[in-house]
Amino acid sequence: MSRTVIAVQESEGVTTVEQAETTGVIGARTEGAIEAMATLRRRCPWSSRQDHGSLEKYAREETEELIEALEDYRADSNPDHRAAVVEELGDVFYQVLFHSALLDESESAPYGHTLGMIIEGLEAKLIRRHPLAFGEGASDEHMASLEDVEAEYRRIKTEEKQQKDTNQ
Repeated sequence: MSRTVIAVQESEGVTTVEQAETTGVIGARTEGAIEAMATLRRRCPWSSRQDHGSLEKYAREETEELIEALEDYRADSNPDHRAAVVEELGDVFYQVLFHSALLDESESAPYGHTLGMIIEGLEAKLIRRHPLAFGEGASDEHMASLEDVEAEYRRIKTEEKQQKDTNQ
């Protein structure tokens, strides 16, 4: 899917806005959110002044609010509690979107670039960490045992940690 994205770079008090055509993994609904974030960064005095540090408290608050909404939903899975979980997930996603936009700006990348990397990385991680669901011989007709999945997951996590430690 091809789309127009906007990149904003600030240098010595001058804002440069560039549009570029890109192919991404992000669907049409997400594109609208990315474009809205880009507009906020350009036009909203509060949003344009934020950085990773100033947003940290909001990431914590939104995560706590999500946890509370999930607790309410688990206690009583009614439509109002479900709606509250959906709303709080959106607020947490907003934090991901905002921080990824800041990372895009820091590299003069088009808005959505980092979010695409996040989604691609998550997809790769889900597949890598779940070979019993995605690997050779996996099928919808046969589900691996929970014990096998947990053992495989621990093995993979150990390998990833060892690789990370080696690379540092």
